[in-house]
Amino acid sequence: MAAEVRTWLAFGHDPVTAPASGVMPAGVLRDDPLPKHPSTPFAPARDVFLHTLARLPAVRQPWLRAIYDRVMAGGPVSRVV
Repeated sequence: MAAEVRTWLAFGHDPVTAPASGVMPAGVLRDDPLPKHPSTPFAPARDVFLHTLARLPAVRQPWLRAIYDRVMAGGPVSRVV
């Protein structure tokens, strides 16, 4: 028997099928922890970044080629501009 049918038979009303929206009432505590914040800033993977740049036709332009060369030489990926 489906859970919805069993709930209707047991309680006599339709169950709430969508989560409630809005803020929690005052005095109600959450039972799940808040998501953790990252400990380091986001930085793309070096090999993926270089592969993506190499496939762009614009990598032939001097400003983008300078970024590619700097990252290829071991420079930081996160602060390329």
